[in-house]
Amino acid sequence: MDPYTGEQGSLKFAELTWGERLPPGLLDKVRPTTTLPVPGIDWLDDVPQDLTRALRSFLTAWYVDVPALPATPQQAAMKLPAPLLAFHNIAASREVILGQQDFIEPLDGIEYLEDEPLVVFAAENQGVWVALIDPTDDDPVVWYDGGPERLRERERLSGFLLQFALNEAVSTSPFTGFATVTTEVLDRFVEDLVPVPLQPMRVPGDPTRHWVAPGLVAMAADYGESGIWLSVGSRQRSALGPLRSRLEWDQFNG
Repeated sequence: MDPYTGEQGSLKFAELTWGERLPPGLLDKVRPTTTLPVPGIDWLDDVPQDLTRALRSFLTAWYVDVPALPATPQQAAMKLPAPLLAFHNIAASREVILGQQDFIEPLDGIEYLEDEPLVVFAAENQGVWVALIDPTDDDPVVWYDGGPERLRERERLSGFLLQFALNEAVSTSPFTGFATVTTEVLDRFVEDLVPVPLQPMRVPGDPTRHWVAPGLVAMAADYGESGIWLSVGSRQRSALGPLRSRLEWDQFNG
């Protein structure tokens, strides 16, 4: 019997779930983890002096498994800052870089706000905010529009774009972990990770901070009374393996 309609018929679909989690040793036998080369973190050395070079190095290594496709030429309706043009140049052959959780607008989709000298260049996936810049500035301030008043991001555009890429790396990776933690637990967790030397972001929680290790990005978003939401992501399952026993994860597939 179909439990939703009450109709009788032949069985066409069934979903089975484990009553209890498999012990790690048994899980590794059922689902062996292949050890693959993982991208390094040498790009961090460029962050203090050349954020665009750091961004290019990170994205090229992180998405090396994504086939590069012929780029479709696009042109914006206005002159845009060099960091944003560089981001689009990097993403030209790998569209996934423009975002799957949140989004950087395609060049031909960037438009001025009505009656204002600012353009919308990025957006949150559910329309909670859009990100604005003055396109005439070489490395402009980033503003979020969508709340009671506009909110200024701490890093300028070049830093924001790297942080955006790190957020996407965590949120859209095939292998991830998530837990709600306290400040003390977070401090212990990141002891072996390397902090990204940028000011904390204001989204998705304020503050949001990032740490990295080879093949791994960690993001901690502070939601106040709701706790700190810690997320980790990797494109290689083996990079998450050492973290399996570090926390009582709410979700984890490493």
